[in-house]
Amino acid sequence: MFYQRFVFGLEKGERELDAIHVTAGDFYGQGKGYGFVAEKDRREQERLRLPELNSAFDTVEWYREEDLTHLEQDRFGCFLDSDREIADLEEEAGEPFMGEHRRIPLSFKMDVPCQGNYRVTVEIRTLRPMEEVLIYLGRRRLGYRGTVPVCATGRGNQAGFTYTMTANICDIIPRGLTGKYEDRTLDITILADCPRISGLTVEETHCPTLFIAGDSTVTDQSATYPYAPGTSYAAWGQMVSGYLAQGIAVSNHAHSGLTTASFREEGHYAVVEQYIRRGDYFLIQFGHNDQKLESLKAEEGYRRNLIRYIRECREKGVFPVLVTPLARNTWKGSDGSYNDLLEEYATACVCIGHQEDVPVLDLHKRSMDFIREMGLEASKAYFFPGDYTHSNDYGGYFMAGLVAQEIRKVCSRRKEPEYRFWQTA
Repeated sequence: MFYQRFVFGLEKGERELDAIHVTAGDFYGQGKGYGFVAEKDRREQERLRLPELNSAFDTVEWYREEDLTHLEQDRFGCFLDSDREIADLEEEAGEPFMGEHRRIPLSFKMDVPCQGNYRVTVEIRTLRPMEEVLIYLGRRRLGYRGTVPVCATGRGNQAGFTYTMTANICDIIPRGLTGKYEDRTLDITILADCPRISGLTVEETHCPTLFIAGDSTVTDQSATYPYAPGTSYAAWGQMVSGYLAQGIAVSNHAHSGLTTASFREEGHYAVVEQYIRRGDYFLIQFGHNDQKLESLKAEEGYRRNLIRYIRECREKGVFPVLVTPLARNTWKGSDGSYNDLLEEYATACVCIGHQEDVPVLDLHKRSMDFIREMGLEASKAYFFPGDYTHSNDYGGYFMAGLVAQEIRKVCSRRKEPEYRFWQTA
């Protein structure tokens, strides 16, 4: 079983046996197998520019040729002073950034021997509390959201703050490309005012995997930095991992523009079939793009395709779960009432669930009820600016929370032992 430990800072003269000691000057490159990822590395290595094979963070276009990531190291680890970097950019521009408080992420990348699931433990020792900390794994999938307290008090507290997550490493067909790319790398990204990392342990683990199929409202959306959550696209599929209890991994194969038909036709389902195993789960949410095609009407092609996925999963010993499509923030101009553009597809999902005895997570109803209660203007805070379909990071996290609540409802209603892993943190 693969096991690797990295140490990013120690007291002077100390060395931890059987660990790789990383310095602030260690950057990821072919052949090395581990290191931090900065702007220069993306410019020089083409593969690091594909979001689906990396952290899914990259600089905004006008900073692509700039070096924003300046790492430092002390006895507690490697860190980046985002506030100082942002202040320097603002001074250069001659004006402060408008809107949200922005940050620069700290990203570390390492090679793993094979595709599969890995237990990832991040350690942070700090003399300064870190608030609003986000830890992402792989393609910007949320692992932790919270606060890191002051926890570096000297030799007696070497570990400090520790948090363990589960990551899935799997091949994928990147957005806009037609061929499958092999992936054997793990990315850990920390966002905070002063993101730092003190230790990292990665070990292979065997646990159920939650595979996801869907469209742009589900996919692992990438983000630019200096990062602002309100103006970053995000989907519930990349945030739901932050709600799941340790011991289940997420493998998200949703992509923008996909339908129940093109998910199979373009090869994404073939990747899932290659790696999914008996006892795993397969979440399916489509509808936003199906409704644009005559051949995929709710009670015709859409229904047939969903039933085919369900029955194929069961033949493999995989547990299918339907998710009704995320509601849009759409309203009628004539009388100001809510305009439900996906009602037919949500209804079809629920009916198929009853017919095939498959769990249905009714995200459509939950999200629509929330949007109607909030109203058009207040709901905009959860969507990308000017977009009525795609959520921002706030919305992606909130909608993932609704999915987690629906999972808990499914657990309480279904007594079969195969749903014992549907626990949420």
